[in-house]
Amino acid sequence: MATLYTLPGRPIADIPVIETPRLRLRAHRIEDYDRMFSMWQDPAYYKFIGNRARSSGEVWMTLQRGIGSWALFGLGYWTIADKDTDQHIGEGGFALNKRAEIDPPMPMIPEIGWGIRSEYWGKGLVKEAMRAAVGWGLSQDPGFPYQCIISQGHTASESVARSLSMTILRSVAYNGDASDMTNVWFRTSLTD
Repeated sequence: MATLYTLPGRPIADIPVIETPRLRLRAHRIEDYDRMFSMWQDPAYYKFIGNRARSSGEVWMTLQRGIGSWALFGLGYWTIADKDTDQHIGEGGFALNKRAEIDPPMPMIPEIGWGIRSEYWGKGLVKEAMRAAVGWGLSQDPGFPYQCIISQGHTASESVARSLSMTILRSVAYNGDASDMTNVWFRTSLTD
């Protein structure tokens, strides 16, 4: 098995809460499920994330994975919530994903990811949230590494990646499908 980057595991009560001027990044809660599920039924939302709606069971597992990753690896996804209402508007953070469908495989370092409900697009909220997430990672480890995958043509996510000091490392045919090209992005600097 490839080297696995981890931080010390955390119980649910110790999942960090990060506040920005407009947002709160916090642990997933059962109450977030309905909004998570409706987000995954929106074709605009999932167009660049596999281009299919998610079943209720898949979304339920996503909610659980958002919490469990913190216990296993000391990092994970947060609910991105409106700071004033604490209402779920999306999710973002870090995961350790096995990507056997990418050849050669990606290293086992944190993969950053994000997504918010389409009615919140165009307001700079994802950049605000993910800059805070990266800031948290760097506070845990000044050399905190991160990578991501973005479907080609997803210009909004490409802009977020650039704002996080990431650059395209390579392009791959996701799942071996040349019609589904994905770019692998990597952090370019350890002094951001």
